[in-house]
Amino acid sequence: MKERCSAVDTKTTGIEELWSEADSSCSGQPIHLWQFLRELLLKPHNYGRCIRWLNKEKGIFKIEDSAHVARLWGLRKNRPAMNYDKLSRSIRQYYKKGIIRKPDVSQRLVYQFVHPV
Repeated sequence: MKERCSAVDTKTTGIEELWSEADSSCSGQPIHLWQFLRELLLKPHNYGRCIRWLNKEKGIFKIEDSAHVARLWGLRKNRPAMNYDKLSRSIRQYYKKGIIRKPDVSQRLVYQFVHPV
């Protein structure tokens, strides 16, 4: 079985396959980054190597492969120059809006949905 988000995948995966991953549930409707992250988290068999729940009940998750998550987001939004610096800036904007925050014990690449699933 092929595992996604591994170092080999990011180098050998074709653009068409990345597109299908990034666009898997796109219905022509605009999507927000927080919705996209939640979508990835709800498909652990596909994306568990790049983003995973640490505590689903509390909404705490960790981005394991920040470059791959940023690349998928860039493909989904048709922004090929997307990188984790830009993506994390967007995540920080959610702090002010009360959608995502850093958990009580702050760790690198760990975030928490204010209103869990």
